[in-house]
Amino acid sequence: MPAPMLCSLWLSALATLALPCPPRAAASPAPRWRPAAETADTPAVRLDLTQLKERLASGDANGPDLSNVDLSGMDLAGLDFRRANLTGARLADAKLAGANLFSCDLTDAVLSGADLSKANMDGTVLRRAVLQRANLAGASLFATIIEKADLSGANLSGTRIIGYLRSANLTGADLRNSNAGADPGNQSMGVMRATFVGADLSGADLSGANLYKADFSHADLSGAKLQRANLENADLLQTDFSRADLTGARMGKADIDGAIFTGATGVAQIQGLDQVRNREKATFDAP
Repeated sequence: MPAPMLCSLWLSALATLALPCPPRAAASPAPRWRPAAETADTPAVRLDLTQLKERLASGDANGPDLSNVDLSGMDLAGLDFRRANLTGARLADAKLAGANLFSCDLTDAVLSGADLSKANMDGTVLRRAVLQRANLAGASLFATIIEKADLSGANLSGTRIIGYLRSANLTGADLRNSNAGADPGNQSMGVMRATFVGADLSGADLSGANLYKADFSHADLSGAKLQRANLENADLLQTDFSRADLTGARMGKADIDGAIFTGATGVAQIQGLDQVRNREKATFDAP
């Protein structure tokens, strides 16, 4: 789909979201995400492959209604689901490699262990979706809403991500060489960027990732691997980098107001640390 149309979808989706920054620390913080299994109250309907293909070919202008269907464990590689309503669907361990999930609604869907490698998920909504240990290597997540989704232990290596991941759970996720950097030269309706505000990326591997201009405000990156990651121009307000490995990371012109670097390794090897904004407001280990 042309970039202007995707941008329009993205802006329309964001317009429905409340955007105030979460507090740095609350006495009793609410859970950042809730598994779909706890919220769904409609029984799943099991479909076989023939029934599924019939629904996909129905020709509904608004996309096929596949809400609450059970497709767990099925081989759905390469299928065209574009614009399908898959809210509350069960897709655990499904094979969706190369599938077209453009502009699908997967709110509260369960995709734990699913193979989504090289899938097209542009414009897709994954709000509160469960993607524990899912394989999204090489997938495209452009203008995607991933708010409060559970991607713990997921594989997003080499994945293109320009999405809204506010309060997402990415603990232990593999984001090596992923591309979550803004591309102002290819966005006619304004710069779109990856938003990880309040997300939990503790223990995640972001080695070599392009995170240019991404927003990690209030995010937890404690113990994360960020060797050679590009964090130039990023918003790192009150971001927790404690015990993270930042060897060779690039931070030129990033805003580190309130960021925490205590116990982090490789701080002396951060490129552009002399060019960051609000360095005096960040916390480093005593010299």
